[in-house]
Amino acid sequence: MKDIHGERPAPGRIPVLSPTLHCIAMTALVYLRASFGFTLFRPRTIFFALSVAVAVFDYIAWHEPDLWQGYRAVCTFSGGAVALYWLHYGICLVGQWRRKSEPDDYSGRSHALRVLKSFGISMPAMQMHIHLWVEPAAVLLFAATLRYAFNEHHLSAWLVLVAACIIGTETLNYWTEIRREKIAKDITAEAEDRGKTLESDQPITEAPQAARVAGQTIPRKVVLSEEEARAKRFGEVLEITEPYDLDEAEANYHRLIQLHHPDTHGNSSESNQRTAELNEAIEFFRERVGG
Repeated sequence: MKDIHGERPAPGRIPVLSPTLHCIAMTALVYLRASFGFTLFRPRTIFFALSVAVAVFDYIAWHEPDLWQGYRAVCTFSGGAVALYWLHYGICLVGQWRRKSEPDDYSGRSHALRVLKSFGISMPAMQMHIHLWVEPAAVLLFAATLRYAFNEHHLSAWLVLVAACIIGTETLNYWTEIRREKIAKDITAEAEDRGKTLESDQPITEAPQAARVAGQTIPRKVVLSEEEARAKRFGEVLEITEPYDLDEAEANYHRLIQLHHPDTHGNSSESNQRTAELNEAIEFFRERVGG
């Protein structure tokens, strides 16, 4: 039998490294992406502190002509990034409120993907490649342009660091999704192995004959409770089977929510309905299995 993975949590973000990379990358991602969900705004507390620091630095530089002359490009870029961050966050909050605050783990769609989609190019794997390679390349190109065409050294150096952080962040996200899928597959295989072992250990008994009334065979029906019926229905929505496991449910939810998100399907009624079903299903299992 396979090693027991069901008792092990799915891999999460690296506590210090992930937030640091993410918050530095956010200063460029707000320019590069649109239609954000809450995932892109985590951790909000650290970026809030960064926003305050940027505001203080911009205020000081604005009142010091010599300092402003050397850092005006950095101040303009960082100040615009903070303003866009809170604008997108406000839009995200309003969108969540209109959908009754349903969880939204959408990481944002790149503007480059929208351009490609306008030409009829749209593939599920394209978004990952854009996030991992195209966006950092665009930031590096902008940094090189500032340095060699406009002789701007401070902002160009900052953007090189930002590009490296974007690559690091997206690599961690990609690795996490691969590990979640691997753990989900192992849990499913383990459940199947356990089921086969239990079946082989139980003695084979003859099934009782169906009751007969007036020569008619009455089929026996298994009556499920309301809770069991909901678990079965939501399990089908998240493509999981008994014994239900929260890690497997979470992994399938993240995969399916990206596949059926309204922003990637033109906000169609079908994708909205499918997203609502997925949100309802994961909330059910978080309360039932996660306790």
